[in-house]
Formats: sequence, C-alpha cells, structure tokens
Amino acid sequence: MPFTASELQQKRQILEQNIKARGELTAPDILQKSDLFFDLAGEDIGRRLLLTTGADGTNYCLRPDFTLPIAAAYVQKHPQFDEKSYGYLGPVFRQRENGPAEFDQAGLEFLAAQDEEAAFQQCLDFAIETAALYGEEKPRLHLGAVDLFEALLDQIDLPDVWRPRVRDRFGHDAAMGRLLDRLFAPEGLQDQPDLPKDFEAAKAKILAMMEEAGLSPYSGRSADEIAERYLEKRQLADAPVPAATVRTLREFLSITGRAHEQVFHITALAQKVGINLDPQLERLSARLTQLKSDAPQIEVEFDAGFSPRLDYYTGHVFELTSNLTGDVLASGGQYDRLLQRLGAQKQVTAIGCAVWVDRLEQGGTR
Repeated sequence: MPFTASELQQKRQILEQNIKARGELTAPDILQKSDLFFDLAGEDIGRRLLLTTGADGTNYCLRPDFTLPIAAAYVQKHPQFDEKSYGYLGPVFRQRENGPAEFDQAGLEFLAAQDEEAAFQQCLDFAIETAALYGEEKPRLHLGAVDLFEALLDQIDLPDVWRPRVRDRFGHDAAMGRLLDRLFAPEGLQDQPDLPKDFEAAKAKILAMMEEAGLSPYSGRSADEIAERYLEKRQLADAPVPAATVRTLREFLSITGRAHEQVFHITALAQKVGINLDPQLERLSARLTQLKSDAPQIEVEFDAGFSPRLDYYTGHVFELTSNLTGDVLASGGQYDRLLQRLGAQKQVTAIGCAVWVDRLEQGGTR
C-alpha cells in the first residue's frame, strides 16, 4: 500500500535528521555551469542535461547531481583540504525516458576523510538505513572494487599503450567486450588507407577523403570512429597483446556472484597468472566481514567488472537494489581522483553516496 502524504512528510523529516547527524546539510545552486558536467560527469549524464544560456553567453544547466558542485565548491573554499562531511536532500534535473525530469535525491559526501574505511561504511549504513525507512528491509547490495581491477591491470603482461584504453572501458561491458575481441583477434592493415599516427591529423585526412568521395560526415560511421578504429589497428600491429592476457582479463571480468565466494576465485586467478592482489583482496575481505556483522540481512554480490563509467573512481563502489521493484535505490563509492580533476594540487580522499528518494517513495510499502 502506498504511503500517505503525512507518512511521506514524516519520513522526509527523519531522513533529513539522519543526514544532519552525518554531515553539514548543503544545497548547491540549482543553476550550474554546464561545462562542469560535460567535462566530468560522463556521457550518461551529459546527454541528459537540461540546458540554458545566460545573457552573457555562458552555458548553464539545471543541477543534474549534487556531488560535482559540492566537490567543486569544496576545492575553492578549502585550499588546505580540511576534512569535511556534507549531506544533501533536494531535487536534481535530468531528461529521462520515463518519469519526470525533476526528482529528489539524498546523499552524503566525505571529503579529505582521515578514516576512509569508516566514511565508506557510513555511506553504506546510510543507504541501507534509508531503504529500511521506506520498507526495503532486505535490498541487494552490488559491490565492486576499482582498486582491484587497476592492480590487476598494472601487473598483467600488457603493452603500456593499451592500459588506458582498457581502463577507460571498465564498467562498460559492451565496449570492453568489443575491445577485448579486437585485442584477441586483431585485424590487419591490408587495404587500409595510409593515415597519420596522430588522431586529429588522421581524422582531418578522413574528413577530406569523405568530402572528396561525396560522403556526408553525418551518415554512417563518423570520422572520429574511423580514426579511432584505424589507430587501434595500427597500435595493435606495433604492440600486440598476448592472447593469455586477454584470457586473464576476460576471466577476471566474468567473476560475479555471492561476495565471499568471489574472493576465493580472484585469489586463485592471481596465483595462476603470478600477480599479487593481496592488499586489495584483504581490504575487500575486511569490507565483507564488516557487512556481515553490521547488516546480516543484506544479500551481497561482488562483481569484478562493476564500476561507474567515470575514471575518477578509485576504490570500492556499490549499488543498492530493491528486492521489491528491482530498481537501483542508492549508489556510491570512493572517487579520490575527482578533486584533482577540479583543480586540487594533490589527490584527496573522497567518498560519497546518493539515494533515489523518488523511487523509495513510489515503491515503498508499509
């Protein structure tokens, strides 16, 4: 049975109290400069921005999330990177296929946290506690570990030219699959045009060739796609990837299931290929032990290939999913590279989470 209006109001009050108990309640301006999100939020949010232009020509968007403006303001206001904890509860704005473009989110951001494990646990506790407030007593927890994948990537036999390309596709299953297919069975350069090794120069030559042939740059594959594919072929010809490395990546990324069991699978894989993932696995095991103690009712799944599609994430990441509707109710993780992207001169620990309040209010039961 849906919640009544008075019940929803009461739950909002409790939620706000729970946020204030963990951090300073803050509310960034609803109108934000859109460059911040185009540069850092990834295409998933970038293509859904609600845009407008100021009288001076500045491009703005309605606030699509809280994390980026909170982090950007922190970098500007706290050059000494003092430890700060923030919380929020309010509307965000994104174009969606279904549902209104305005919906509410709640969340926490722990910046320059001295105890990153405790901060991460607070995010998990808050997400689980908020789900329970709306009747989601036994949500499923989907856990990933970016640090584990990056440690693997650093140690496997992989030419350096391919490491950033593989990292960029982490968390994007389809794109990763296509790349690994090409690495495993590279195409030759026979019958390919002779293009420059520089991407922009190659793209310019492709555009000139398309114009000469009377082809529209907006039909079929773009010049960017053609140039990227050609340069990948060329790089593979110069720096082939061992088939065993591709098999190791596939095996690692396929590891998913009940969390404690997957730790043993990853340990066995690391021993088989001769790499050391012990520090990352110990951290993951400690996280799982803490979860089993604090939230024994939660079903925890570990997915070695799970990550937000943003390269500033660095540690553990999670999604909390409804057992009632299947919807994602909360997500979060450690994103230590974000503040450097925003102008910090050093890496600063950052951990946060966001809760989809609208989904909890619509799907909750009493």
